[in-house]
Amino acid sequence: MLDKSTIQQLRDLPIEGVAERLGLRVTRHKSLCPFHDDHHASMTYSTSRNIYRCFACGAHGGTIDLVMRHLRKDFPDACRWLADSTNIIVEEYNPKTQNSKFDN
Repeated sequence: MLDKSTIQQLRDLPIEGVAERLGLRVTRHKSLCPFHDDHHASMTYSTSRNIYRCFACGAHGGTIDLVMRHLRKDFPDACRWLADSTNIIVEEYNPKTQNSKFDN
């Protein structure tokens, strides 16, 4: 399980920067949508809300959602990819179990 503060760091990454790391060409807060056959830059980015939305196919979300959908990854793998691509250290949250042999 990923640490909540790390997940928030990943959600706070600039959405347009994440899109560009994924290979999307962002110009004037718009790009071609990778989720359908797009010819007229129907995906827009809101830098104030840090989200993306495609007005043609309805795809929308934040940084982690964009990575999940574009790279077809589950939530933990998308977070790891995003962290690796931005040099954020991911510390996995592992709650202690009662019978752990490392407990004092």
